[in-house]
Amino acid sequence: MKVLFVNPVCLDPRVTDADATVVPVGLYYLAAQLLDAGFKAAILNLAQTGVKDPEAVFAAAVESQKPDFIGFSVTSPSRFSAMSLARTARQIRPRTVIVFGGPAPTFMADYFFSACPELDFIVKGEGEQTCLALVQALAGPSGKAEPKKIPDVNRIPGLVFRDGNRITDTGPARLIQDLDRLAHPSRYFAFQHLALSRGCPGACTFCGSPLFWGTRNVRFHSPEWFFEEIRTLAGKGISHFYISDDTFTLDRDRVLDLCEKLIHAGLNITWHAISRVDRVDPQLLAMMRKAGCIQISYGVESGSDTIKKRLGKPVPNAVAVQAFQQTAAFGMIPRAYFIYGSPGETKDTIRESIDLLMQLQPLGAVFYILVTFPGTRLYEQAKKTGRVTHEIWHKKIEDLPWFEVDDHLDFDQVKQFGDALRSAFYNHLPEFAENIELVADPSMSPFHADFLSRLGMTFSHGGYSTDDRIPNPDSTAENLFKRALSYHPDLRAFLGLGMLFLKHKQMDPALQILDRGLTHFPGSKDLGMCKGICLMNQHRFADAMTCLSAFEKHPDVRHYLAICQKKMETDHE
Repeated sequence: MKVLFVNPVCLDPRVTDADATVVPVGLYYLAAQLLDAGFKAAILNLAQTGVKDPEAVFAAAVESQKPDFIGFSVTSPSRFSAMSLARTARQIRPRTVIVFGGPAPTFMADYFFSACPELDFIVKGEGEQTCLALVQALAGPSGKAEPKKIPDVNRIPGLVFRDGNRITDTGPARLIQDLDRLAHPSRYFAFQHLALSRGCPGACTFCGSPLFWGTRNVRFHSPEWFFEEIRTLAGKGISHFYISDDTFTLDRDRVLDLCEKLIHAGLNITWHAISRVDRVDPQLLAMMRKAGCIQISYGVESGSDTIKKRLGKPVPNAVAVQAFQQTAAFGMIPRAYFIYGSPGETKDTIRESIDLLMQLQPLGAVFYILVTFPGTRLYEQAKKTGRVTHEIWHKKIEDLPWFEVDDHLDFDQVKQFGDALRSAFYNHLPEFAENIELVADPSMSPFHADFLSRLGMTFSHGGYSTDDRIPNPDSTAENLFKRALSYHPDLRAFLGLGMLFLKHKQMDPALQILDRGLTHFPGSKDLGMCKGICLMNQHRFADAMTCLSAFEKHPDVRHYLAICQKKMETDHE
């Protein structure tokens, strides 16, 4: 039996939301379970950058792979794509079994069965056991997929399916308590997004995690299992990871154990994590940094105590400030998640959020307008008061901003809230960078240099370099590069300074810093090429050729060597 898992596209194009373009890690787990069981399984990511016609790509995949079972990972923003693709699949292969899973179908089964006649099954919540049992039942002795002739599906927990004119729900599946029983997705796939745990003990009113997993209890992989996943992926060439647990540091000892394994293995990887401000401490942060962590995102949400209580996250501001200071002190970017447009939001509560932002001094920030969707307490409150029903999801909308169901808020007002928050962050970002206070620990010096130069590159050549809201990004970058070199020789800092000086036509300072860099990193093609370009700008083409010749095996270097050769021949004539 052939199975195809599909990540459909969101209704609205994504410009900056990279997370919307990657395959959900759950699909890798599902496919790995089936592959381990001897079934054929593949994953098709239609949301990835570069897919111009998802429908055509999907149709071609169905034609060529001839899947018997197609499973879609569906969110509220991607539901219309999933339903359209289901129609396409049914036209191409009428007997193919169509299955939806993910948060939206889990919470809105009735809606999906009414809106998508092609839909055969919904797998609710955690899907590995249910999906495997369903595939096994559908395959049967003959290997043919004919769901209406398979009575066993009634005994598979975690399913919702069409049974004649009625919809049957088999009840919740039992959660997998030992996550290490699951197959290693890394055996079959290469990917960057990982999760050490499942679930969240929090009670945030805007989040559907507790209801999706069916509990506020959290289950974990062992440090050994998770380390093996990272090591296998690193062996496939993956050098950066996104650990997407709701609260990665929830089990402190588990994270310390994992970090020790990563440090000992010397895998030369970097990673991002998500945590809570009340779940970190200096020892833990030091170990995370040494193990490769370069950024931690924290859900701050608001600076207003009133708003935080309504969002179910009443963490004192002082705790948040301490966590941000400590995270930066150990050489990791502290990134803040803020929410605006919440119930009771006013100019005064936004002012409180801005005041908190100025105390946090985050080096990264994401500002979300509050949206509500099935599976969250906020959505259930809106349903109980008659402000929303599932019928709204028939409209061509991705999600439901809270202000649309709140009589005290409107679009213009909420937009002003967001603009004010973003302006405060970007206008003061250079100041935040200048105010970084790093721990005075000689063992951390190489990590501090790496941190400062990495941040400097963001200002000189990364996302912050082109943002008009940030004043004098080059000046901030230069200071960060110089500060990095005060801690430890750092290739990125030497290169960053060299490129900055080159950009501003300061060739002599550029050559001086690049020569310093090459004494520490004589085999660096990037430093050598930057030096060669500086020499070319001084019309010293013979010297440039000598410098660049050491790296002539690289195609981009050969381009400059050809220019030098031509210039020298012209000058000779």
